[in-house]
Amino acid sequence: MMRKKSTLRILGGRVRYYRQLRGLSQAALAKDICTQATISLIEKRNKVPSMEILLQLVNRLGIQLADIVVEQADRNQRTLNQVESLVRHGDYQAAEAKLHTLVPEKFKEPSATRRFYYFQGMVELYAHEQPEEAIYYFGRVLNPTLSNDHDLLGIMATLGFALAYANQGANERARVYVDSALALMATAAQPDQEALTVALTLNWHLAQVYYALQDYAAVLTYVRRGIKRAIAEESLFLLAELYALEALALRATGDAEAPASYEIAQALAQLQEADAASDRLAAQWAELSA
Repeated sequence: MMRKKSTLRILGGRVRYYRQLRGLSQAALAKDICTQATISLIEKRNKVPSMEILLQLVNRLGIQLADIVVEQADRNQRTLNQVESLVRHGDYQAAEAKLHTLVPEKFKEPSATRRFYYFQGMVELYAHEQPEEAIYYFGRVLNPTLSNDHDLLGIMATLGFALAYANQGANERARVYVDSALALMATAAQPDQEALTVALTLNWHLAQVYYALQDYAAVLTYVRRGIKRAIAEESLFLLAELYALEALALRATGDAEAPASYEIAQALAQLQEADAASDRLAAQWAELSA
């Protein structure tokens, strides 16, 4: 019986990038997981290891499996992964350009369709400042024929509603959706290998909503919770973005610690070559300083 050829493709260059970003040698990354030779094969020849090894590696690197593994035949998922990274770093113009290359009606998986609509909602909200359009797309994410509102995308779309309403000045509606998202978070279960990135993502999104609501005490609660978790697990995932929100919240309240957080956020953004995130933070900082 012929063995079915794997459709998974590992991005060895991305593994090397995240390893170096963490300051790890190949031997340090491999310790108690696999051999250094395995890491070398992954990085140089895109050798796909066992799923058990892969999950342990992404945990140590503090990233998601989708950051380094793609389906060979699925260009849509690869593009959506690129869009996710652009949105995370605040480069909404580039994210929109990528989205324009996709046709969601032709997607094979409902999850890809939901991701597309979520990112489109974020683009409408931040690139075009069109909260009504954003609400439409977040609603598509929660389409009952596609979604499970207890999963991460469902929770993020619910927070997207809160962001959109906060940007409209409809704070009471925004808080209704924040409360709904918090209730969903309390009951949602995520696989162990995704626990860190999910927790940081949700803390970041909650902090964004509270910043839009000008509830700076709540912003600081969630960003510091995320920063503490990221540092404890030696992860750079969303760390620059969390420090950026901390800096802005502290600046808005006149706290003397704001410049220190700003410098950390900028240093982390530059380390990750996140120019759009760095420029966006600089612009927001200048606006608060005016």
